[in-house]
Amino acid sequence: MPRSAGPTEAGRPGNPTPSMAVVGNLVRELRHAAGLSIAALAQASDLSPGLLSQIERGQGNPSFTTLVKLSQALDVPVGRFFLADTEAGALVRAGTHRRLLLADENLEYTLITPHMNGRLGMIKAQVAAGWSNESAPFEHPGEECILITEGELMVCIAGTVHTLHEGDSITYDSGLSHWYRNATDRNAVLVGAMTPPSF
Repeated sequence: MPRSAGPTEAGRPGNPTPSMAVVGNLVRELRHAAGLSIAALAQASDLSPGLLSQIERGQGNPSFTTLVKLSQALDVPVGRFFLADTEAGALVRAGTHRRLLLADENLEYTLITPHMNGRLGMIKAQVAAGWSNESAPFEHPGEECILITEGELMVCIAGTVHTLHEGDSITYDSGLSHWYRNATDRNAVLVGAMTPPSF
């Protein structure tokens, strides 16, 4: 599905921030490992070559949707973009959870489990009012369960839309196309578990 770069994805002047540089290097390394040129990756991910070049130089600010498209084109889980400043063990203290370094301005992801390399992955997501990924739905192998802890969220599974309120949960085959939409004027927060952690 074609999607042009939004205003948050434009290049920014000056030196790249450390987080942008880290993600840019990772994208470049994954592209080289896959034997793809920037043009080939752009075509596979339905993104512009200019945006990819900016990201690799650490000068772009990709949205979460852009990272999903890149992960699908590179055949890696989006969780690869979760990075931590220090080594993480089974115990994760408050304030030290990994986060998505370059998240969409309206979507904030935090990793509850210490990493995405085990048999179970858990995340916490804050979804801003008006946010939706209907244009780029998720689809990954496994099973997923989400619990709404704040607000209200529309969840569409294989074309069937469910409206979840605080305290509601839904479990589904994550191999089916699924997307979220916050149609309200307040943030929604969810806690999700997936096995395997193919997010």
